[in-house]
Amino acid sequence: MSNYLFTEVSSPLDQFEIRNLLSIDAPILANIYLSITNIGLYLTVGAFLILSLNLLATNYNKVVSNR
Repeated sequence: MSNYLFTEVSSPLDQFEIRNLLSIDAPILANIYLSITNIGLYLTVGAFLILSLNLLATNYNKVVSNR
């Protein structure tokens, strides 16, 4: 079995490394540097999941009337 999926880890802290996934260095607006990191991506996906589950769980179209 080949080990091409596994890489050697020199330190246990390498798994917590923050990597830039997308970076924009805009020369307009006083040289703004924006970057999306892996942590930002995880937080965005998590917030989207929580928001969508919250909207799905809230039943605005009630089956039983409020008389």
